[in-house]
Amino acid sequence: MTPLTRRAFTGALAALALAPRKGIALGRKPYGGVLKLKLPWPLDGIDPHAIDDAVAALFGPAIADPLYALDPAGRPYPALAAALPEPVKGGTRVAVRPNLLSGRGVALDARDVLASLARSERAGGAGLIAPLGKPAPDPKDALAITFTHPDPSFVAERLASPLTAVVPRGFSRGKPDGTGAFVAEVGRDQLVLRRNLNAARGAALLERIEIRAALDLKDALRAFEAGEIDVSWLGEFLHKPRPGAVKFDGGSLGWVLLRTGKDAGPWGAPGVAQKLVDALPAGRLSHLGLSNAGGVGQGDPAWGGEAAELLVVEGAVHLEQIARELSAIFSRPGHELRVASRPLAELAYRRERGRFALMLDVARPAGTGPGAAQLGVLTAENPALARKPTLTASGTPRDVAATLSLGVVGQLRASGAHVGSLRDLGALDWGATWRKP
Repeated sequence: MTPLTRRAFTGALAALALAPRKGIALGRKPYGGVLKLKLPWPLDGIDPHAIDDAVAALFGPAIADPLYALDPAGRPYPALAAALPEPVKGGTRVAVRPNLLSGRGVALDARDVLASLARSERAGGAGLIAPLGKPAPDPKDALAITFTHPDPSFVAERLASPLTAVVPRGFSRGKPDGTGAFVAEVGRDQLVLRRNLNAARGAALLERIEIRAALDLKDALRAFEAGEIDVSWLGEFLHKPRPGAVKFDGGSLGWVLLRTGKDAGPWGAPGVAQKLVDALPAGRLSHLGLSNAGGVGQGDPAWGGEAAELLVVEGAVHLEQIARELSAIFSRPGHELRVASRPLAELAYRRERGRFALMLDVARPAGTGPGAAQLGVLTAENPALARKPTLTASGTPRDVAATLSLGVVGQLRASGAHVGSLRDLGALDWGATWRKP
């Protein structure tokens, strides 16, 4: 089966069908149906601007749109913008569509666009937005903003990333809101995406998508095998295949990173983490959904620092399983590593101040193109580095990680199986859903 792009995979999850039809249209109907799945990732919130949010990598485009999108040929076209950017004296002008409402009924204008871009620039979109120049309101139009960058095409391409999505002012990851095909409702160990009747580009055909937290990597397989959910994660079955199930490879969601902090002592120096993960045996982590992991460098994958904790965010059981595998490989007598999960807020505090020895998290690609992976890794290290990035010709994120206090463990892939009624996966986005007649 041909591997899917990350965008196509997110579309596939929304594809519990409806009557077949040709093309991708707005204002779609009829609608209905529920898609159910389990994920081994935290479901206590979703942040489209966060570089390290794996759930946003999957579902961010479902709830929040950027100003522009890219067609299959990579050409930008207006999404929330009223038209393509236009050149003006001193830069480029972008106007947002009038009468925009968020899923929760908040009216949006240029002030929300400016707030969204400022929020993104402090986080995952730093390397995308900084080169455009500081956006400013157009004093003559409440729906327009300007950039100092003179190239409208460049501006549109940078504003087509999911990391630059437009959200209402005061956005909260615990109560997310946007203009996408779905409205997200965060609950205890559950994320529900409901059809957004205010969707700027057309509401979803599905009535809702129900995502529950997986207890471990086998939990989703058990539930899929038992017919409780429609999409499995990281495998096709646990004991026996589900009749009619179809295997899929949803492509890359991003990269798993091993960070080193001040508590690692000399082992926290730039480049050490990458040398450590480069020494991993090739293919050792493939059963955990990681590709391009290990077998790159030479040496012994042994942790030489003091006994320490390897931190992961609470609820990321997929990441926790990878951490346990790494700790078993890296640990040596007197230099043992122990996996410990911590709340997101605590990890953010520790990461900002370097108060940890080792930490495992993820980085999404920043935009598209050959430098997107490297830019994402630089952003994960420090958004300031992404604002004026130094990228290598190879485009390989390991090349830039060699100078950072983190290492690229491998590429995180979304794979598994789905029920037979999901089809035509490569042609779908979140708004284009199908059902067998």
